[in-house]
Amino acid sequence: MLQLSDLQTAVETAGLAEFWPRLAAHCRPSIRLLPRASELAEPLAMGRSRLGGRPDLPAQAIWPTWEGRSLSFLAQIKLADLAPYEAATVLPGTGLLSFFYDALQQPWGYDPAQRGQAVVLFHEATALLSPRPLPADLTAEEYTAFPAAAVAFAAEMTLPNPWEEEIGIAADELSEDQRQAYGRLLLFQHGDGTSRLLGNPDALQGPMREECALVTRGINTGSTEARQQTLQAQSLTPDQAAEIAQQTASEWQLLLQLDSHEEEAQMMWGDMGRLYFWINRADLAKHDFSRVWQILQCY
Repeated sequence: MLQLSDLQTAVETAGLAEFWPRLAAHCRPSIRLLPRASELAEPLAMGRSRLGGRPDLPAQAIWPTWEGRSLSFLAQIKLADLAPYEAATVLPGTGLLSFFYDALQQPWGYDPAQRGQAVVLFHEATALLSPRPLPADLTAEEYTAFPAAAVAFAAEMTLPNPWEEEIGIAADELSEDQRQAYGRLLLFQHGDGTSRLLGNPDALQGPMREECALVTRGINTGSTEARQQTLQAQSLTPDQAAEIAQQTASEWQLLLQLDSHEEEAQMMWGDMGRLYFWINRADLAKHDFSRVWQILQCY
């Protein structure tokens, strides 16, 4: 897994050494997820971190639904497993995070009306867990239920995206060749199958923090027409919306990046894409996961 010195070498090799001091200040630690297809002879213990399979839930927990359909279970993370990692200090030290998503419709996350199509549940360590059978409307045939895959973790440093946040590098400081070189670093530094908790995202398309800031304020970012309609409904001008996005984008933190793990868990998002679960930093500080926002990007 890449460490800070590895990132420095990559940046310098790409001909961007002059920018390294400013980039280094925004490199963030993350926790890489390393899934492995589970063997039938090795059942996953209750409460263990995993992708897919059946979730372990308290008896009183209600399975998340959307318009009468059950959301697909994607992953559960045993937070005690993360204790050795620097990035985990912002998360609860114990308990379980469970991730659910509308794998049937696979929403992109640009429409405020899509709230509820991705849900994160947090269960305290004191909760009595038991394996929960999958609802009948979740099936492998409809690509809404996924086989279990064990998950290991590793520490990994991540590069910042200058187009995602303000890191003190003006657009006109980079030549076109330098922009392309850094873009290639961001796209290929970790390879395919890159899932992680926290850190900087490995974006496949465009910046996401401003999108989170706008959509969670009720502004549809899916098209120019939809954006104008929602701005008019809120009596906002495009300049006011841009100011809102600029002022509040930094409030958003990547919680989980989940790649297409077709081999390990038969998961594919769009065309070999990734799901990104974002959380407001204030909510994260309170360990409140009820307002997480999800975005899908793909090639």
